[in-house]
Amino acid sequence: MKILQVDLISSTPGTASLRSPVRSKIVFVGRSNVGKSSLINALIRRKLARTSRSPGKTDLVNIYRVRLAVTANQVQTIDFVDLPGYGYARGGTRRAESFAKITERYFRAAREPSVADGSVRLALHLVDSRHSDLKSDRDAHAWLESHGLTTITVGTKADTLPRAEHKRVAQTLGSRTGGQVLLLSAKNGDGLKDLWKIIIQASDRK
Repeated sequence: MKILQVDLISSTPGTASLRSPVRSKIVFVGRSNVGKSSLINALIRRKLARTSRSPGKTDLVNIYRVRLAVTANQVQTIDFVDLPGYGYARGGTRRAESFAKITERYFRAAREPSVADGSVRLALHLVDSRHSDLKSDRDAHAWLESHGLTTITVGTKADTLPRAEHKRVAQTLGSRTGGQVLLLSAKNGDGLKDLWKIIIQASDRK
């Protein structure tokens, strides 16, 4: 697999970008400061998504269009959709609620007949591996599943955990979500190849 081109094509609080010719969207969802932007940068192998140590940095729907050569004869175009983080925002409760509304509006629009073309292939629910059983994450996962989205739990910052802890954390996340769990690190690259395989498989679905 070779990444051919990546562009930031949209950065808005709205949902106009849903109406696009790209029929393969991967949505990144997670608490503020969980590492969504860092993971996107690690996947695309360039620093395009803005990162910050301050929670609540991303307050827009940012969409990155990725063209990649899966094989010598197969080129795919995938949109990575980076949604605002939940759980905390600079500006207090009112600001946090506005983030939640942006996210809910995105998924509500995705279900409307005019745009519901099946293009949202996968929701990657990012969870901090160091805090694997937070109520806000449990609520978010239940919300995603209630919207009928295929969801995979991604444990970020796994490099901060001892290797002996990885299995326990994965089991904790798996028992809570009842679905597939992948631990990875945007810092050292562990798990990125496995995540790319999942993304490509989801994008190949008709």
